[in-house]
Amino acid sequence: MYLKRLTAVIVLIMSMDCCLAEQPSVRIDMTAQRLVPAFAAIPFVFEDSNLDCPEDRGTIAMTDGVLKRIQLSPPRTEEAPLVAAPAMHMTFNPIDDATYRLQFIRTNCRVDIDIRQQLREGDHWRSLPVIEERRPSLSAEARQDAVDKRLGRLGDLTKPGEGQQMSLADLNRMLRSGSPKRWGISTLSFGFPFDGAPKSCMESLGEYQITKNSFAMAFFAPLPGELNKFVMEGSDLDPSHARISLTKDDCRFEFTVSQSTLRDGQWLALPLRSIPGNEREKPDEPNR
Repeated sequence: MYLKRLTAVIVLIMSMDCCLAEQPSVRIDMTAQRLVPAFAAIPFVFEDSNLDCPEDRGTIAMTDGVLKRIQLSPPRTEEAPLVAAPAMHMTFNPIDDATYRLQFIRTNCRVDIDIRQQLREGDHWRSLPVIEERRPSLSAEARQDAVDKRLGRLGDLTKPGEGQQMSLADLNRMLRSGSPKRWGISTLSFGFPFDGAPKSCMESLGEYQITKNSFAMAFFAPLPGELNKFVMEGSDLDPSHARISLTKDDCRFEFTVSQSTLRDGQWLALPLRSIPGNEREKPDEPNR
């Protein structure tokens, strides 16, 4: 039964027949030579309490040192009327100066994904701070000053330069898609920027999927150039939290995943489900 559930997670997240499935507490070197192109995935399964928990699927990309979540939406046609969205909402806010929390929330169940970017310094990893304008420890005035500085730099794009001028209308046209409307597709994207992040951190493109009692992350390899050239690791952080890390040289991203239910006005983390015959080791760094 457990094996069937785990297999279902992998099958759902894969978009092609050929895939490479990995269980938690593993280390996957995406740069290793492969006989055939394949997906490498790390899933985690939580206790199934028959709850109405969030479900979601999306693309994650890292480029120029910034992690982004991307959702593609095809245009609505007359034959496909707008359908009311399910009762789920999503938030993405810093919970401290070094951690963004992406949440998928239903009435009595939610999934939290805590995101950090770190740099290696000697034998230790240092967490980078979230961008100044969103840093919780700063006052509202300091965060607004950071916003004003960023908007000021953006405004420089509209000032006359050497040999050219760019107006706000020109800038809008540059950012606007030139595709015919009937073939258009909308893209919902937001990023998790950290101050001091090196642009050379890593280039990657992959998928995540959330089901009612599981989470999985998958990447395809091999790909040309530096795309998806990193080491992926997954471990149980504690009985209720799973961690997936992506590391390339001295830079890494950490994703700490948990699922919670609302009971008596409090959110309680659901335990991870053990997989018989698989003794999963604790990670080297117990701090979250």
